[in-house]
Amino acid sequence: MDRPDTTMMLVVHDAFRRDLARMKFAAAQIGNADIRSALRSGWQTFSRYLTVHHTAEDEVLWPSMQAKLGDHTTARNLLHEMTDEHARLDPVLREVDDNLAQGSADNLEALFDRLAAVLTDHLEHEESTVLPLVQEILTAEEWQAFGDDQRRRIGFDEAGWFFPWLLDDASAEVHAKVLGLVPRPLRLLHRALWEPRYRMRSPWNRHPAARH
Repeated sequence: MDRPDTTMMLVVHDAFRRDLARMKFAAAQIGNADIRSALRSGWQTFSRYLTVHHTAEDEVLWPSMQAKLGDHTTARNLLHEMTDEHARLDPVLREVDDNLAQGSADNLEALFDRLAAVLTDHLEHEESTVLPLVQEILTAEEWQAFGDDQRRRIGFDEAGWFFPWLLDDASAEVHAKVLGLVPRPLRLLHRALWEPRYRMRSPWNRHPAARH
């Protein structure tokens, strides 16, 4: 059986960690108007892709894994833990949303510290326990269905932002590995159009003082 390639999952997780570090840094300087603008824009992208990722896990990945587990109680409990961890994240995400929408700096730095702690623990838990299970029980085709679901949710038009966002600050090795997974026309688009446009429009590039 072909084993799933979990490269994209790990790269997405690293992108979330990168944005968390930037947003925590920006939240500590929220009195600066440029930094506040960068934070709001960066948050929209981060929360959008985190929601896509977790929704695809809840609706596609966990059910497909549950169907393969049979009476494996320990593994089934692990997937319940993943669902519970997603649920614990939701109120923190809503609180950050509300705070930024109201233009309030109250508790913003503490909120990002809290979000970073909860999400980082979840990502580490998923990487250390779920990904080995994925490679043990799922076929490459079943894993591909999870990736396809996320791509459908993002859509082709938004792919022009997603890929350069994903690879922002990634190493040359990660760039090569990720772009090697996509069709050649998309690689050309990324290099010729998507990445240069992202560099010009990314809030973290437009307001470098906000960049950690």
